[in-house]
Amino acid sequence: MNFNNLHNEWLSKPRIVLGMMSGTSLDGIDICASSFSISQNGKHQFELLCWKTYPMDQELRENIKHCIQQEISIKDISFLQKEITHIHAHIVNQFIDEFSLDKNSIDLISVHGQTVWHSPPSENNSYSGHTYQLISIPALSALTQICSIGDFRSADVALGGQGAPLVPVFDKEFLYDNQLDTIAINIGGMANITIIPADTTLQLSAFDTGPGNIFIDEAMIRFFGKKYDTNGSFAKDGRRLKRLWDNLCELEFIKEMPPKSTGREFFNKQLLQDILEVSFVNTLPGEDIIRTLTDYTAWSIAENIRLFGPQKGRILITGGGAHNPVLVQELKNQLQFFSFYTSEELGIPADAKEALCFAYLGWRSLGGLPGSLKEATGISKTQILGSIAFT
Repeated sequence: MNFNNLHNEWLSKPRIVLGMMSGTSLDGIDICASSFSISQNGKHQFELLCWKTYPMDQELRENIKHCIQQEISIKDISFLQKEITHIHAHIVNQFIDEFSLDKNSIDLISVHGQTVWHSPPSENNSYSGHTYQLISIPALSALTQICSIGDFRSADVALGGQGAPLVPVFDKEFLYDNQLDTIAINIGGMANITIIPADTTLQLSAFDTGPGNIFIDEAMIRFFGKKYDTNGSFAKDGRRLKRLWDNLCELEFIKEMPPKSTGREFFNKQLLQDILEVSFVNTLPGEDIIRTLTDYTAWSIAENIRLFGPQKGRILITGGGAHNPVLVQELKNQLQFFSFYTSEELGIPADAKEALCFAYLGWRSLGGLPGSLKEATGISKTQILGSIAFT
């Protein structure tokens, strides 16, 4: 069936898209409203209209963790998907009311869903990967009465890709600088980078670097009963523990060649507990453990840049980690030949970027444009991503 007329009609005028993102940090659901269009010279352009993060309920967070740890039945998984879908629909309706949006003007909801399993292809079989994000796109569309799209990663994985990261298609379009090499770092539960050369004859690259906030957050829960280290205040009072540091630096993923992706299947609470136990640090000050994990997170990102990226240029940091001054300062210490910028300086709030990226992915898919890059995920050919449900 030929969808060219549908694609052309979609791209013929500005479209308002709600983007939604729930990441591996499990701290909340980000939502934004954006307008996308094409300029007269053919350049894609966006306007971020409004955005907000809705905190994730503690019970839902724990149920998702149980699912990831394979501790629940298929019945429970089905119920959890229903719950996640209904929560997304409730947030859409609440967001529309809070910001006085005209529901009839919204063309699309573009949603990531909640990753509960991500297994990238093995080195021996590029088609062995599988990934699963919990949400029902048809149910979301029915509950909101708005055309919806999601399930972006599965097609990429089916064609031999890692399924992640998908943000680089946005970075390539909107963050390019013709004077300096640009590295966009996103620090959520995991951390990923997009390297955009100023020289357009060179190839973009993008991949997960390893843990983002996940080790820090899990340690904060364990030692202080808090969900995260607000403003890096606990890390600020700590010092680096050598034995823990040495054991962390032995994790092989950090130095693996890209393309590569990871998630809570590997970097998780159990792995952290195992490392803490063999490091004999459980009785040491919690602040020292938080500081060591914070420094390690910065080092693991910087090490990937040293191994696989340019040695100077500009760096843009987004995600929850952008709000941790200790983490950001350690990145600056590690990468002294780079200039650092906040995403706000480019008109993109750090906490809204991923929701904005998935809004853009949905807009591209309805327009018949591919959503992932071979140089980022390793996908074997260009592919329109996502599953669509019409009202």
